[in-house]
Amino acid sequence: MDRQSRKYEGEERRSGRDETSNLWVVPYADFMGILMVLFLIMYVFAYNSRTDSHYSGIMVSLQKEMGGTVKNDVLLEMAEKQQAQRAVMQIDEAVEKGHLGKYVTVQTDTEKIRVTMSNPVLFDSGSADLKQSSCQILHAVASVLKEMNNDLVVEGHSDNVPLRSNSRFRSNWELSQSRAIQVVQYFIDKEKLPAQRFAAAGYGEYRPVSSNDTEEGRSFNRRIEITILREKVRG
Repeated sequence: MDRQSRKYEGEERRSGRDETSNLWVVPYADFMGILMVLFLIMYVFAYNSRTDSHYSGIMVSLQKEMGGTVKNDVLLEMAEKQQAQRAVMQIDEAVEKGHLGKYVTVQTDTEKIRVTMSNPVLFDSGSADLKQSSCQILHAVASVLKEMNNDLVVEGHSDNVPLRSNSRFRSNWELSQSRAIQVVQYFIDKEKLPAQRFAAAGYGEYRPVSSNDTEEGRSFNRRIEITILREKVRG
């Protein structure tokens, strides 16, 4: 092979190596694109303290930009889950701040968020008048409810100890119902939440969560449960 042929062959090899060495740019660009989308989605989740409609709007824009199909039901489900998680965290923070962990619990599932407040957080024994100290936790819960438009059910429960003869209530059932109504009235009158979002119910001693054989058990049975429904009940 003469010198000129070797020269051409060397140039072809170098050209081939150059073309091969640049192939890394394609997967790198794809990776950077995926990474950008990931950070955008993380931003959306961090941004979801705004309204659900705003959150959904961002997700729709992202899907359109990426050429995907916009599925509103998926977007709404994601927004509801994030909103529920945020609500639980906010209530938990208020409970921890007020050192009320022994008396206030928050539970959540696919259908509802339930805030349970046991005595003596809200009421004195045999009374349906809200204690002044109860306003702190109720205000914290109201702050969360104001960011949502879900329907709410407030339930009153009692222990099985008969009321005193001089009580203004004829039964524990009537006492528990009156307590539930007092909590609803607080949310409507003091916190200005829409009345049409609420329902109140009293179950007396008939749905205990603990034994009525001990004072501690009875204290857990004397409770208010605020249920935040995940789906609207109204038409």
